[in-house]
Amino acid sequence: MMRSKRAGCATIKSSTMIAEFKSPLHILEDSGVPTGSTDYTTVVLVHGFTWHSGTFKKLIPLAHSSNARVVLVNRGDYLGSKPLTETERALLPSIWAPGLQVDAGDAEDAEIAAAKEKLETFMAHRARELHDLLVELVQRGGVLKANHKNNKGGIIIAGWSLGGSFMNALLAHVASIPVGDVKLSDFMRRVVLLDTPVVPFGLSRTPKNTYSPMFDPSIAEEDRQRVFNSWVSGYYQHGDTLQGQPLLHPPPTISTLTPEEIASLTCEGPGAPGGSDEILMHSGARVGLFKSMRERALYLPGGDLVGDPWQKVEVRFVACENSIPSVYLVVKGLQEEIEEANVKGLPMRDVRIVRVQGANHFVRVVSSRGHRSCIMTRTDMYTVSPGSVGCTGENIAGFTWKRRCSV
Repeated sequence: MMRSKRAGCATIKSSTMIAEFKSPLHILEDSGVPTGSTDYTTVVLVHGFTWHSGTFKKLIPLAHSSNARVVLVNRGDYLGSKPLTETERALLPSIWAPGLQVDAGDAEDAEIAAAKEKLETFMAHRARELHDLLVELVQRGGVLKANHKNNKGGIIIAGWSLGGSFMNALLAHVASIPVGDVKLSDFMRRVVLLDTPVVPFGLSRTPKNTYSPMFDPSIAEEDRQRVFNSWVSGYYQHGDTLQGQPLLHPPPTISTLTPEEIASLTCEGPGAPGGSDEILMHSGARVGLFKSMRERALYLPGGDLVGDPWQKVEVRFVACENSIPSVYLVVKGLQEEIEEANVKGLPMRDVRIVRVQGANHFVRVVSSRGHRSCIMTRTDMYTVSPGSVGCTGENIAGFTWKRRCSV
């Protein structure tokens, strides 16, 4: 299958030989299996908005020393992947305009209801693509079954930033995907949402501390992506309250990269006006797509199932300490949802929350240690609980963190 260069994507030289896959998704890098290991973990990383999976390339030379095989995946319309077809693009209705409220889906509004149905179908297809890629990885060999007891082996799949919404889509739809020759649940160990902000995670936005240049009507449409990159790559020092302005030092990560480095790690087309990710982000927020996916993702389905719900698979939210404020709103909202589910006895998945110390949203560009440890280490090492009498540790925005990863 021929893989073409995507519009707005620079070519990147791979350090590894990649076998051709049937999937429309593209494996940009594969570290391969650690020599001599019988209990390594296969870590599959999926990128976010505009920045493709080349941004995780610092993890490739560290993979084997971490007893891991690391696989970097580019989504549709990004470097090396197949472009979305006209049929797939027809499932991306552009109904958002500056000033419109997000997460305001109204079932009585025919346009919004129709748009949401299309977008849900679009994300169901993306979930199936990810599922089938994982199946193909298993079929080709080099993937061990998951050992949940010892926290070894198996597959950990992680989606960074907007990529977290694709993790929610995978969890939301997996039980409707028929099980074929490969029972993927035997191999799946963890699904990670890496520093996913409040909108793509699926929590309703509130006026305070949820600013994003992507939703700012005062910024010209053609300038939003540039302003967004500087804003999202800043360092924010949160304390008792969340801070909406980044620190002057350290400077935003993007300002420390050369134009050539930025070009080699980004694909502007999907995030530009009319691009697939730009429409997904704005229209999805407008109709409440991300909220409905989150609700389906975090709870185990009931009734007669076509597929396997991955009942034993842990879901992990990783928050970076110096990231944008809306990531901490996810931490707060998710913790409250976990507690409510426990009180009501709802069938919630095994959801954990961890934090990377000293890292901003772009942790995988400037560092690798905390990134890989917070994805791979034992779940009971890093937890978060509401601040209360008897808790010890640092307090950030009303939460006392018992322990954290370090970069």
